[in-house]
Amino acid sequence: MIITVTLNAAIDKSLSVPNFRVGRRHRAVEQRTMAGGKGVNIARALKTLGQPVIATGFAGGATGTYIVEQLTEEAILSDFVRIREESRMNTSVLDPTNGLASEINERGPRISEQEVELFRDKLLYLARGAAIVVLAGSLPPGVGPDLYASLIADLEKMGLTTVIDTDGEPLRQAVRAEPDVVSPNLMEAEELVGHEFGNEEERTAAVREIVELGAREAIVTAPDGCYAQVMFEGRPSVRRVRIEEREAVGKRGSGDAFIAGYVAARYEGRPPDHCLRFGVACGAESTNHLGAGRIDPREARRLMSEIELNGMELPEQVR
Repeated sequence: MIITVTLNAAIDKSLSVPNFRVGRRHRAVEQRTMAGGKGVNIARALKTLGQPVIATGFAGGATGTYIVEQLTEEAILSDFVRIREESRMNTSVLDPTNGLASEINERGPRISEQEVELFRDKLLYLARGAAIVVLAGSLPPGVGPDLYASLIADLEKMGLTTVIDTDGEPLRQAVRAEPDVVSPNLMEAEELVGHEFGNEEERTAAVREIVELGAREAIVTAPDGCYAQVMFEGRPSVRRVRIEEREAVGKRGSGDAFIAGYVAARYEGRPPDHCLRFGVACGAESTNHLGAGRIDPREARRLMSEIELNGMELPEQVR
């Protein structure tokens, strides 16, 4: 079983608006409303890929009820902690004429200490029957930045594989807790290591820096693939995985689809290179759909033949 954790779940509304201009009135040509939040998106993609998954986190008010009910309609198992305040709503506007997307994400409900402890107990109970736990997304108000780190420590003691995808201080503290995999995007990785990446070499070096901060493996996602340091035949190895960028119907959630593909392959016991290639294929394929976490598994597998994977030598001091 795979568990996805979404502590700031949401209703995600995605709109396709040609020639979008700030301050103007527009009509959407396509729209989709879905249960969302990074972990929910990952769970949706994992379900599509045929993997056993259960989504958990916080859900409150009518919005939270909608999130849980929609997951049920999609046949995605869920077990959320009900909270007093209302879960959030997010809006994404994609302009199909230029591929630019704008997002407005609400902060989310304030979570009490008691609700945090109820969630911790629920997660550790669910984890007894799981192999991988994916902790993804922002932390809502009232939740300390060390929560992901403490959950990782608890899950590691149980022998589970932990995957973390967040940003800012929660990511910094989570990495120190030595998760199995950390997967930020380029901007989040720059913030984590403390400097911008000016070229391909610096992006490649970033995954080594993230591992040195505490993660066992690091994968930095990019619009055209990823940079990764993974364990290969017992040794740390750096990989650059590329796929040609394509015109996107919707870009929201492509990183979530990447993680779903990577985790699905890892859950099946596939080699590291296969996991990375399949993750990139799922992330690329997801941009053909409006709405996060939506992928076509057949098309994703077909795209694997278009992916370029290169191994790179690590400097002697990090071998």
